[in-house]
Order: sequence, then C-alpha cells, then structure tokens
Amino acid sequence: MFAHVPLLLYLLAAALTVRATRLAPEARAPLAASAALLGALLHAYVLFGVIRSGGNVTLAITDSASLVGWVVAATTAVAMFITPLAALPAVLLLLAGVLASGTGLVTGFREIHEPLWELNAHIALAALAAGWLTIAAVVVALLGWQDARIHKRRPLGRLGLLPPVETMERTLFRAIGGGFAVLTLALLTGLFFVTNAIAQHLAHKIVLALLAWAVFGILLIGRVRYGWRGRRALGFTLAGFVFLALAYFGSKFVLETLLGRHWG
Repeated sequence: MFAHVPLLLYLLAAALTVRATRLAPEARAPLAASAALLGALLHAYVLFGVIRSGGNVTLAITDSASLVGWVVAATTAVAMFITPLAALPAVLLLLAGVLASGTGLVTGFREIHEPLWELNAHIALAALAAGWLTIAAVVVALLGWQDARIHKRRPLGRLGLLPPVETMERTLFRAIGGGFAVLTLALLTGLFFVTNAIAQHLAHKIVLALLAWAVFGILLIGRVRYGWRGRRALGFTLAGFVFLALAYFGSKFVLETLLGRHWG
C-alpha cells in the first residue's frame, strides 16, 4: 500500500530543495527536510516489513540496496535540519528514491537468517557503512564533474546549485571518516560468524571488503598527513566504493541470482 510513497516523498523533497536553493542558497530548507524525513520513516516501515516477513530476516539483493538507500535518505534528512547543503541533498534523495523502489521487488531466492541480535547488529553496521560511503562516492563524483567543467572553462549550469567546494570536501571526508569507522566495526563483528570462509561462501566478500577498508584507510591517512584532495581523493574514493560494492552486491548477485545459494 505504501510501497511507492517513500519515492514520491523523496522526489518532493528533492524538488523543494532545488527551489529553496534557487531562492536562498545559504539557508536551510526545513520544509524539504521534513518531507525527506517523512519519506525515510515510511521507507523504514515498508522496508523492515519486507525484511522481517515470516519472522526471520530475509534479504534479497534489491532489499539490501533499499536498506543502503534508507541510510542515505535518513542521513541526508537529518543533515538538512543541521546545516545548509544547497542542492546536494536533492541528488542524494533521488538516489535514495531509486534504491527504495526496489523494496520487495525480488520474490525468488532470498537470503534468510534467524533474528539473532548479533547478526542484526552486523547487518546494520554494514548497511550504515555502505550508506555513508555511498554518500561519499556521490559527493566525490560531483566534485570531479565540477572540477572538469571548471578546467574546461565551461559554465557550471545546474552544478552551480551545489555547495561551495570547501563544503563539499568537508562533507566528503566526514562521510568517509564515519563510513570507515563503521566499516571497521562491521568487519570485526563479522568475525563472530565466520568459521570457514570458503564453505560459507564468504572468501571473496571478505577479501573485497578488506581491500575497500584498506583503500579508505590510506585515503584518510593521506588526507590528514599530506592534505590529499582533488583527483587523488576522487580516485581513492571511487576505487574503495567499487571494492565495497563488489564485496556485497557483486558477490551477493553471483551467489543468489546465478548460483542459487547464500552466505552462511
């Protein structure tokens, strides 16, 4: 019944954000933030109803993507109440809406777990890390796009509605720092469930996740010690994001869709 309402609310919030930015780029947009927060609440209601159907935790690949989208939307909505981010939230909410539209879409093979709090905590940490690092990937891609147009002396057009570069970079490294910290916790809690990585079909996931963790860790060290930014930050962030996406969604797609298996 409510499956498409979160998407509509995210679209509304994005439109209100752009309108508010055109009128007052330096101001917060409380109406847009309220629409985004309401969308995130309804998104959670729909998503967790699907995930907890039948008493167990059931996660299809599209539900996992929706969970990441919910983290993106909820984080964005809260940030909109705290600090002005110009039109950046509009981009993030559009992405969250796309991911939310996949909730319950796959009804075939689904990963099923018992509702153990330790496993639920691990899944929550992994989703939170993926969501924050997804935000970082979006921000760094927009920064790269801005930089390319500036170097080619082309007008920014709608990219001019984004926050100043300093604000974008501050947002980028906050997302990376938070995502890296939570990813570290997710990897540590995952150790409780790994007894035989090969038999549990977890070897590829673990290796790729550790590669992502190492890439983001090197980037943060480079930022603190050497002031890394610009294209170097772009390259490391996108590389880390690709490793992370492959660790979860890539291996999940191969196992569930192609091989009809699941982790565990």
